[in-house]
Amino acid sequence: MLADYYRKRAAEYDVLYATTAWQSDLPVLHDWLIGQVRGKAVLEVAAGTGYWTAVAAPAARMIVATDINPEMLAIASEKNLGAHVALLQANCWALPLFSSAFEVGMAHLWWSHVRKQERSRFLSHFASRLRAPAILLMIDESHVRDVGMPIGRRDAAGDTYQTRWLGNGERFEIVKNYPDQAELETSVGQVCDDVDVLQLTHFWALRATVRPAADQN
Repeated sequence: MLADYYRKRAAEYDVLYATTAWQSDLPVLHDWLIGQVRGKAVLEVAAGTGYWTAVAAPAARMIVATDINPEMLAIASEKNLGAHVALLQANCWALPLFSSAFEVGMAHLWWSHVRKQERSRFLSHFASRLRAPAILLMIDESHVRDVGMPIGRRDAAGDTYQTRWLGNGERFEIVKNYPDQAELETSVGQVCDDVDVLQLTHFWALRATVRPAADQN
């Protein structure tokens, strides 16, 4: 189970961002994200250990950062994110109703774990907690040969999977999809307009405008 994998990986997770191959892309992504959230109220799902929350926090007006795992949020809470950042344990598939009106929704390194047949459901639910026309922001990995884990298998629905090991040797198989730009534009376009994708070497970053619910396909 994906949530169990990340719960057990929480203490190891931030080492990921020291990946040598990523170091040229990360500053570009930081600048991009800061520019998108400046002065805005942000709802973040799958915030994990708060790496991207910490990038956005100095520029955003306020952030509610959610994750299903308290172990992840405990690490995020140690990052001095500021009084305008709230951490909340919540399932991104069943988000609570909020009193705040969010202008931006962000989900980083999460889209790759969403099965293809569940993408529209996830986006529609996430969008229902934002104030249309809100901005959707997503950052995720591109598949680069000889970087990261290989794809282990593909199922009948077209989802791909990787085998992951924790430091203690425990093994997990998780969904890890690598959509190209056309696939991103098509899937996100079911719920959003003006889908714009920044493609870097190891990552992509997406910005789109959430349509009002009555206009979503």
